Amino acid sequence: MADRIPTTRQPRSGPRPAAPGATVPRTTRRQLGTRIAAIVLAGALVVVLHFTGVLPRLQSRFFPDPVNWHNDYSTVEHLRSQVVSDGLTHDRKDCLLFIINGNDAPSSQRFQVMEKHSGTCPGQRGQLPLLFTLRVDRDHGVVETDQGSPGRFHPMPGA
Repeated sequence: MADRIPTTRQPRSGPRPAAPGATVPRTTRRQLGTRIAAIVLAGALVVVLHFTGVLPRLQSRFFPDPVNWHNDYSTVEHLRSQVVSDGLTHDRKDCLLFIINGNDAPSSQRFQVMEKHSGTCPGQRGQLPLLFTLRVDRDHGVVETDQGSPGRFHPMPGA
């Protein structure tokens, strides 16, 4: 034992090794780099979704524009989408024709929904068969249909 030369311990440089199973704390630089990379990737994803048309489609689905019931064009476009999405007809949106009854009071009007047979719409040319009628209360935004029971109106399925 006398042969042993006492040695002094040299301090280690750098961080201590982690115990097995312990997590190593991340440095501020590494945390900042991770956050910047996540922001850049999220921004790139938004740009890709916008240019592929997915983002505008999601926006119009979850945040639809409010309907101006006193504007004929806005009302017809809303009804056109609603009629197709509710399954009241199997025709495409562009193959539907809406005729507004001019004899009704401006606050409550009837819209005849007809099937077009021209252009790219299938069917015998020159005919406009009546599918059903919609009754719209423009003041309250209530839509009723007589689909399946001509002359007897009931609320639309999706309204």
